[in-house]
Amino acid sequence: MDNVMNSATSIIKVIRFIKIYGLARTLTKVLGRLRPKFKLWLILRFPLYSSNGKKVVIIGCGHHAYSSIAYFLTKSTNCNIISVIDIDQQASNSLAYAYNSTGGNSQMVGEDDTIPDLAFICSNHASHTQYAVEYLNKGCDVFIEKPISINMEQLELLDRTVKDTGSKIFVGYNRPHSPAIRIIKNYSHNTHLPFTLSCFITGHYIPADHWYRDPNEGTRIVSNLGHWLDLSVNFLFTTEDIPSYLDIAISYSNQDTPSDNIVVTMVSPRNDLINITFTSRSEPFEGVNESINFQQSDLIAKIDDFRTTNIWKGTRYRKFRHWPKNNGHKATVLQPFIQSSFRHWEEVKVSTRLMLHIENMVLSHKSRKRFILNYETDSTKHS
Repeated sequence: MDNVMNSATSIIKVIRFIKIYGLARTLTKVLGRLRPKFKLWLILRFPLYSSNGKKVVIIGCGHHAYSSIAYFLTKSTNCNIISVIDIDQQASNSLAYAYNSTGGNSQMVGEDDTIPDLAFICSNHASHTQYAVEYLNKGCDVFIEKPISINMEQLELLDRTVKDTGSKIFVGYNRPHSPAIRIIKNYSHNTHLPFTLSCFITGHYIPADHWYRDPNEGTRIVSNLGHWLDLSVNFLFTTEDIPSYLDIAISYSNQDTPSDNIVVTMVSPRNDLINITFTSRSEPFEGVNESINFQQSDLIAKIDDFRTTNIWKGTRYRKFRHWPKNNGHKATVLQPFIQSSFRHWEEVKVSTRLMLHIENMVLSHKSRKRFILNYETDSTKHS
């Protein structure tokens, strides 16, 4: 009976996901979980059979690499995935077969002489900085999934390497690249005025032994909450006068699992107000669900799970629909191919420092603390 129920639930979920993401992306998500021997690239790339663009290597062959990174690279570019690497040989072999890579292997960085144009780092969190540094030193550009670093030592090493090598670095925080956020910014003309941002996130339920809870991997603040902290910093960096500090207050619902059901409030000296509520009391059937509200002067915006965006601007009202659901994954993966979407390194550094600052507050059960942005003024203005 349990098997029948599980099968029925799986079918319902697949049908629901097709309505949300479309047939091709849902098929890819399913295959990413099951990993059958299936040549997915023939469907995604048809009728383009050749790859003569950037040479790409993918480090880490988990579900995100399979269903997002390799998917969008194959569907939207003519890059050549020359190698996929994972400590799990089966994971690398299945991804290589699905996306027609010339090699799936368990080699680690530095064990071969191939120098790609671009490396996608999506391994376990603690290894992101290490792999990024090694590939930057090889002279290629790097796309590094979130988080880019799990402590300040890693961030400082990565910062030095980026500046020393001059190679380009792209980051996997996707919300700022979503159509919904771009719409809000297009309507926001009073960038010198304070704003209010509220994010309510229903996140995945994860068991006590999940690797996200491993302190060596950065905990849930780094693994999950970093997305919306990064979005907050992105909004701050689109204003005319970036504030010098944020006063942070944290409310914990349970001190035994302080990062699972938590409210983070941040206030700037300019009176910006940012509120992030993260709840994970059960597994959401359709995955992470988000409600985002924004107000600045006479602009009011409401994003419903990146499927719709409602805009009120004075007396005007407009509703935008996003189908398939688009929280920015495609545009994020394609950053190295679309230079106009490139985010400035100084902004990403502030985002990461804020995330690590709040993680330290959570680990020490602190409720109030000030964060100094300490951005480099001459470097922060960007399009």
